[in-house]
Amino acid sequence: MSWLLYLIVLIVGGFGGYVLAKSRNPDTRVRELEEHLRALQGKFDHYQEAVTQHFVTTAQLVNSVTQGYRELHEHLQHGAENLCADNRRQGSGNPAQSFERLEAPRALQSTLKDDHYTVEPPRDYATKKPTDRGALDEEYGFRE
Repeated sequence: MSWLLYLIVLIVGGFGGYVLAKSRNPDTRVRELEEHLRALQGKFDHYQEAVTQHFVTTAQLVNSVTQGYRELHEHLQHGAENLCADNRRQGSGNPAQSFERLEAPRALQSTLKDDHYTVEPPRDYATKKPTDRGALDEEYGFRE
């Protein structure tokens, strides 16, 4: 008899769950998720626009500072050439000769003089036999 009671409770509970599931509007949860997704997409779009605007402004400011530095350098160079150009100061004793020309950025020059940095290709520091190819070799990993 007790198993019959359990079976009746199970059937009534199943029917009650079915009725409750059907009476609840399933579109509500979907609409909530869609609204949440739209809100997140809006935040993401706003963030992307803010990042883009930040870097545009940063690039403009850096270019402005670079141009200002270039103008200051040229002003000092021309002033030194005009004000220190006399016969007694020739060669390295003349302050006008201390200024370097600003033709191209140093990072783009392949060789630099004196104690300045030089641009070098990356080195392969992996330990290997002299006959082995390193990871930076163009034919690394290819079998013959």
